[in-house]
Amino acid sequence: MKRTEQKVLKFIEQFKLIHNGDKILVAFSGGPDSVFALHFLSKFKKKYGIELLALHFNHGLRGKESDDDANFAKEFCDAMNVEFIVQNLNVKTFAKKNKFSIEEAARLLRYKNLDLIAKKWGCTKIVTAHNLSDNTETILMNLFNGTGLSGLMGIPVQRENIVRPLICLSKQEISEYLQKEKINYRVDSSNLSDDFRRNYIRNRIIPLIKTKLNPQIDEALFRSSQNLANSLQLNETLVAFIKSRFVTSKRNAVSIQINLSEIFQGVIPGELLRAILKEHFKYSLEFDDYQKINSLLLKQKGRKVQLASNLIALRESESIRIQRVQKTSNGKVQIEVGNRVLFGSGEFGVQSIGKEKIKFKAGGKTEFISADNLNEKFILRVWKPGDKFKPIGMNHFKKVSDFLTDLKIPSSERKNKLVLLNRNQIVWVVGLRIDDRVKLNSKTKKIYKLWVK
Repeated sequence: MKRTEQKVLKFIEQFKLIHNGDKILVAFSGGPDSVFALHFLSKFKKKYGIELLALHFNHGLRGKESDDDANFAKEFCDAMNVEFIVQNLNVKTFAKKNKFSIEEAARLLRYKNLDLIAKKWGCTKIVTAHNLSDNTETILMNLFNGTGLSGLMGIPVQRENIVRPLICLSKQEISEYLQKEKINYRVDSSNLSDDFRRNYIRNRIIPLIKTKLNPQIDEALFRSSQNLANSLQLNETLVAFIKSRFVTSKRNAVSIQINLSEIFQGVIPGELLRAILKEHFKYSLEFDDYQKINSLLLKQKGRKVQLASNLIALRESESIRIQRVQKTSNGKVQIEVGNRVLFGSGEFGVQSIGKEKIKFKAGGKTEFISADNLNEKFILRVWKPGDKFKPIGMNHFKKVSDFLTDLKIPSSERKNKLVLLNRNQIVWVVGLRIDDRVKLNSKTKKIYKLWVK
């Protein structure tokens, strides 16, 4: 048995990556790493008692070369007697539509389709052929971009059903093995170009590090990443404890108590923010976001900052609330009961409450209405010519334009006034008057609170 094979076998055993009876989906590009992975798993198929399925992605980025890769992949799998699937990905369109780099778009599409196909074919594990050198590149990329502990961990050996048994091998070890065994593979010409950041790190920076600083940089960073993984377990336990004490969440918003900063030298910890944004908004915290959120600690109630991915952070009296801004469609936005939205320069919300919580206030910024004949979806928009409603206390309809004129609202302000609708009828000219049809009465069973800030 070859030393390289023994190394992988030991690694699989150490991390318990493969179990008897697993059906494994192998991400198979036809490059040296995936060729080694499929060759290795096929050779030890009986030892592990596994089934294999190979999936090749044609990204459509290199024309004929991409097609040749797909043909090679199929021929290789046929020769190995491994079932083969090819999946075409429209990376350029996806990248343009979602404003991703080509690298990021390709990565996201690959993982999405790996998961879908694994489920469709009943695969229990997914093998990606990331190696020790890939791990080094990832750690350096994350370090140069600015990252937390999780970024310095590099590529995880296992994440859910995705396993990476080649993380213990360097590119050189894989290349030497394939050369000795006279196993052919494809070389992606785009990997030789320095146009992509990862390629630049791989082709320019790492060789310099190995020559001038540490020839064993791959092994050194892998050891560090494993040590960090142990620290991160403790860190995640601490973050979970803090969240249980200082963080509350409601549908599309998360609130963090400001007094938490007193424990952490006047700031809200970045690892907590990173966990919150990832869990609730599927967003990766940037350092700029960390600074913006913490800047609110020194600001007055009502101040807000814009984060990326349509997120805002808002300073409240005793907390900082993070929420996603509702996108407007044709000048309107939907509000569901229990939610709040930002629209124009204001914040609006609808809540279901009990009669005991009714507390009328002057100023028109809070109203209470009967919800007996309403549903849970409201539309907030600017009023339009022809809009009508029944101002409370009246038994006839009145045009919103005439209502605003009667109140002597200046024309400069009048055009921006908002109306709240339910079932296509106006229930509130926001901040001014509710509709008579939704007023509370002795028979009201269900109550909604409307508010604007």
